[in-house]
Amino acid sequence: MQTAFKEWAAICRALAQGRQDVILRKGGIVEPGGAFRLDHREFLLLPTFLHQSPESLIPEARDLLEGIDADRPPAGQVVFTHAASVTQAHQIRSLDDVARFRSRHVWSDAVVAERFHRWRDELHVLELAVTPLPSPLVLPWHESYGGCKSWVELTAPPVPRRP
Repeated sequence: MQTAFKEWAAICRALAQGRQDVILRKGGIVEPGGAFRLDHREFLLLPTFLHQSPESLIPEARDLLEGIDADRPPAGQVVFTHAASVTQAHQIRSLDDVARFRSRHVWSDAVVAERFHRWRDELHVLELAVTPLPSPLVLPWHESYGGCKSWVELTAPPVPRRP
């Protein structure tokens, strides 16, 4: 697997714990036209530590942020612990239709509405199957992994982290 999907570390935790099984995606600032495209149906989850806050999550999921900095990899590295595959993909053009996924994610309603209304009224909903990797995989950080984008093409195959 040579592709990773960038998502908040708290959401990666929710996915790993089975507390969430969908991703709501609008698109990253540096993605063409700011629009999301489902370029890959299988990928590694790449936790990010920017932009997440307690107010971004429903109150009963704010515990996902406790100790989140302990999940941050050492400087110069990226660590993968879970892979995901898309089981269903939807392009939603009504905020009411997004509501049917309310029980399947931990984002606050304010975050969902903001994402839905940014640029144009729509969201992509990816239903996922998430699986833990047999052991964590580690890669050196590469500058191409940065920026507001969904997809990252890995510069080298990840290797298992040594205990």
